[in-house]
Amino acid sequence: MNYNRTIPAILSASIALSTIALLPFTSPQIALALTADQVKTVAKAVTVRIEGPKGGSGVILEKKGNTYYILTNWHVVDQAGDYRVITPDGKSHSVYYSLIRRSPGMDLAVVPFSSPESYPLAQLANSPATAGKKAIVAGWPISGGSLRQPIFLATEGLLTGRQTAWNGYTLVYNNLVRAGMSGGPVLDDAGRLIAINGIVKLENNSDKIVAAGIEINTFMKWRSTVSLPIVPESPTAKTPSNPVNNSPRKPASAIAFAATNTLKTPSEVVSSISLGFDYFASGNSNGTISVWNLPGGELKSTLRGHTESVNAVAMSADGKILASGSDDKTIKIWNLETGAVVRTLSGHSGAVSSVAVSSDGQFVASGSWDKTIKVWNAKTGELLRTLIGHSGLVNTVTISPIAQIPPLSKGGLGGVLASGSKDGSIRLWNLVNGQVIRTISGKNLSVLSVAFSPDGKNLAAGNSNGTVGLWNAGNGQLIHRLSGHTDGVWSVAFSRDGSTLVSGSWDKSVRLWDVRSGDLRGTLSGHSGYVSAVAISGDGKTIVSAGWLGEIKIWKRI
Repeated sequence: MNYNRTIPAILSASIALSTIALLPFTSPQIALALTADQVKTVAKAVTVRIEGPKGGSGVILEKKGNTYYILTNWHVVDQAGDYRVITPDGKSHSVYYSLIRRSPGMDLAVVPFSSPESYPLAQLANSPATAGKKAIVAGWPISGGSLRQPIFLATEGLLTGRQTAWNGYTLVYNNLVRAGMSGGPVLDDAGRLIAINGIVKLENNSDKIVAAGIEINTFMKWRSTVSLPIVPESPTAKTPSNPVNNSPRKPASAIAFAATNTLKTPSEVVSSISLGFDYFASGNSNGTISVWNLPGGELKSTLRGHTESVNAVAMSADGKILASGSDDKTIKIWNLETGAVVRTLSGHSGAVSSVAVSSDGQFVASGSWDKTIKVWNAKTGELLRTLIGHSGLVNTVTISPIAQIPPLSKGGLGGVLASGSKDGSIRLWNLVNGQVIRTISGKNLSVLSVAFSPDGKNLAAGNSNGTVGLWNAGNGQLIHRLSGHTDGVWSVAFSRDGSTLVSGSWDKSVRLWDVRSGDLRGTLSGHSGYVSAVAISGDGKTIVSAGWLGEIKIWKRI
């Protein structure tokens, strides 16, 4: 972490120093006596505006390379969508939503953005705030009147005390605060950051407003235990990725697909899809599963049974059964011929984020926000084992399509399960005995999706920074790092011949990659919302993609 930092000469000429040194959080600091106007000048230099589905304010806290880290309230960015950071110079910077990190147990989040510009960073106080001291609260509220424009506001007040912690809020002050200032800084009389402003409440006397913030010391205890992601550079679509294998190769030929049908579901989000022979299933955020005909896209049936969002669907190889996982913490096994629920599997203590069915139909695997993977007998519903090892929620699981993957499975012990987690790792497990075969580090990048190649030799993993790692499943070595997406990759799928990898991203695009060379072979654009799921047909001529705004697209090769 970079805490030896300086603020440029942003104060008025009456201040003798041209810079204010930002010392380590644990080091003693000598506070400079500043006037209220001088503190407001400091506040304006480090306070940003956050625009998006919700929006508010934030504080420039850290920098690593060209990546800046904004500290704000979680409730400012808790609704997924397209956000932008507006820095004090008026420049607008895009945000990778999948790189935003929430601070557990607190209404705080860290929002990264990238810029070559030099922006001052907030100076951190190193001692608890004291009641009766002066404070400045700053932010970007919306102006009154018909224009409704954001304006910078910094108000003076006093720290009045502390309250019992709620979502991290402990520090209370009597400054005037307005909507839009959530996430903005609370500075002491030396211009140092002591808290993040967040909540306002009216006392019995409606003229009395009490505001509260989360003290920076509380946040730093968590911050010292984690690494934050780096915003990746955004390569152009024409620029091939740089593979680990740098041996000479011929450029891959382009693959062209055209959208032949766009389907609209009543659900806000289509989280997952699974293809059969002449139909496919989609998991919907309204708790239903839709079964559609291919290639026409006619709705065949709607499966109802889950009580909350369906996050994952996986069809058996023969297309007869479907497994689904939901926010209601259950897995359901469906008979696709009748549409009936065969059985419901319960045992997870958190939302089920991913499911997979083994190629022989014997096993169902489920990954959950409770950080575990469970392996079930698909025919009886018996829980066979619980796989424990990830330190973060499990985003994705997949099972190798072949019975064994030499040299991973020795002695005929069975196939291999791969899991990807928010903890940044991929784990390979023996499906039968539950032992960890190998752990692959993702460099602190949340692993959002995984898929085995049809021969089980390669493993693709989509990451939160928009890259896709292509790994040798046998030895755990990285083959290619595929770069091109500009937001998290939530779905990956191999063609049946293993030559092409399809990826879907929150940058609203679908990309096709040559597995041998790592080159980009095509980009499919047209989604109006985030792409959260992709699948490719057995003959490689049809791609189905789905995502936000209830949108599903069917693409045909041309």
